[in-house]
Amino acid sequence: MIHHGKIEHLDTRRRTLTLKTPRAKRAYYLQRAQFNRYLPLLAKGNYVVLDAGDIQRKHGLHRFKIRRIRRIVAPGRRPRDVFSQRRLREGVRRFINRIGTRLFLDFEMSMHPYHKQPDFTQEIIQAGYVLVDAADNVLEEHRTFIRPKKHPRITPRTKKFLDVGQADVDDGVSFETFYARLRGLVQEHAPAIVVWGRNDKLALQEAYTIHNLRPLGRGARFVNLLELHKNYFHLKNDLGLLKTYLAYGFQQDEQAHDALEDARMTRHIFTAFKRTINDPTRIGPFEQDV
Repeated sequence: MIHHGKIEHLDTRRRTLTLKTPRAKRAYYLQRAQFNRYLPLLAKGNYVVLDAGDIQRKHGLHRFKIRRIRRIVAPGRRPRDVFSQRRLREGVRRFINRIGTRLFLDFEMSMHPYHKQPDFTQEIIQAGYVLVDAADNVLEEHRTFIRPKKHPRITPRTKKFLDVGQADVDDGVSFETFYARLRGLVQEHAPAIVVWGRNDKLALQEAYTIHNLRPLGRGARFVNLLELHKNYFHLKNDLGLLKTYLAYGFQQDEQAHDALEDARMTRHIFTAFKRTINDPTRIGPFEQDV
């Protein structure tokens, strides 16, 4: 149900927004993620258009639950949008369409022992990537194990979860060797490095420190495909890679936890996402969640 009205009051302690609607004053409840995102824009007098759910009773108050904020307009001689879901989507669409060569990158990490050790550091032990050009032609695929430096012996938990053996890791390359290969790709092709979530980029940054290497530099443009999904479909929670892959209609029994397979899945998700947001007649797989 779409509601709209002028902001009369914001209770930051209870995360409650009061709007003067055409019919009456009404209270609306913001979930924490919504509150943190829109707080700077929720000034008294601003006009808000939102999707509201059922009325809930909390802290002795009856309030509508906000499902999505569609638009926030600041008053004035020339009212201006300070937020618009439509414009946000247009921005995502333009950004995706401008991306040319892409490097879909995924890492698998060593895992803590079953009893966590304070001095244990997770390290990259497998890398996989798919390099494609602007026309989506595969230029190169690569999978390699990487020998960890701080903890050369992988834990039983790692072996079980990733279904790998110590010999697989021992036969891998050094991180320096993989880094040189990755750096060469970035310098030669200048791709957008597409990852699912923040973990792969954080793992790479940690590896720089462990191995005393410089970051890839300005040529390394990371694109978080998970975050683009959350912004476009206005999702509050993270999406799993496999769940998203299946939602686009691809078939997969279970996630293999193999870096190259996950990089391939990320590539297919990117292609399906781009096709979805560029076709106004196509309903996205997560529209029901917004």
